[in-house]
Parts: sequence; C-alpha cells; structure tokens
Amino acid sequence: MSGSWNNLSNLFQPKLVVNDIHEINFKALKDKGIEALILDIDDTLLPRTVNDISPQVFEWVVDRKNEGFRLCLTSNSRHPLRVKYIGDTLGLPAMSLGFKPLPFAFWNSMKILQSKPENTAMIGDQLFMDILGANLLNIFSIYVKHLTEETFIFRKWMRLAEAWVLGKPRPGSSRPF
Repeated sequence: MSGSWNNLSNLFQPKLVVNDIHEINFKALKDKGIEALILDIDDTLLPRTVNDISPQVFEWVVDRKNEGFRLCLTSNSRHPLRVKYIGDTLGLPAMSLGFKPLPFAFWNSMKILQSKPENTAMIGDQLFMDILGANLLNIFSIYVKHLTEETFIFRKWMRLAEAWVLGKPRPGSSRPF
C-alpha cells in the first residue's frame, strides 16, 4: 500500500523548485535533452493582474529562443484576448482555457511545439494544475514561486495545500528537495 501512496504523492512533486524563472539553469535542461518549454502565464511569467510585458520577461523569452528552445504559453485563463495579446507580444503560440491538469492542454502544447514528454518541460506556479498535469504525462516539471499573494479564499487554501505538499520530505529522504 505504501508503494502506491508514494507513486501517487510523487505526482505532486516537481522535478525542480525555484523562486522564479530567472533561477532556472537552462544549460542543465539542455543537457537533459529538454528542447521545448510549456509556460504558464499568470503568476509564473507575469503577475495575474498585469497585462504589460516587462523588459526582463521579454529578454528572458528572447534568450530562451536564442538558446534553441521552442516555447508555448499554456494558460487556464478565461481571458483569451489577454492570453493572445501576451502571446503575440512575445512572439509565442498561446492557448487559453487549457483546463490544466487535464492532459489536453499538454498534448496540444506538445503538438504545437513538435515535442514529446521526454524533451519537454513545464514551468508553472501551481502544484495542482501545472505540476500535476506535467507529471501525469512524464513531462519535466518546474515549480516557480507565485508572483503575487492570493486574495480569493479558494486560491489561498490551494496555496496552503501546496506549501504543505512541498514542505513534506520526499520518499526516501529526510529533507524536502
């Protein structure tokens, strides 16, 4: 029984945890064979209430493209015009209403990126959406700390649950990550 519980709990464990997108070692990802990046937008690249792309985010995207990565924005946002605007501004394909963690958003993103799970990474700020969905399909999962504090009670509860899951030691280890 404990083996199946460990397998289930591993679905919620990101392969990499960083404070923000700027801490990710992209050379290490390339060395792992990662060529394609599925990117969440809200609270991963931009604060949820921001529509303008900062020069730092724009430069970050340009750097990833110059390094040879293929990128796709995949969001659960219910605001398709905002997602399209951000995608157009960054020169990236963009998908709204992804319904992560369901596999459809990830499959569609990999189709756009012409990639497979073994050469794709998902970068996102939500453990129960971005990371779970990526892990279900064996996509390399990268969890970044969310950019803004939550105000909606349901999201606050989700962040508390995420903190609890991330704070638990990994199976076979006495320390988290």
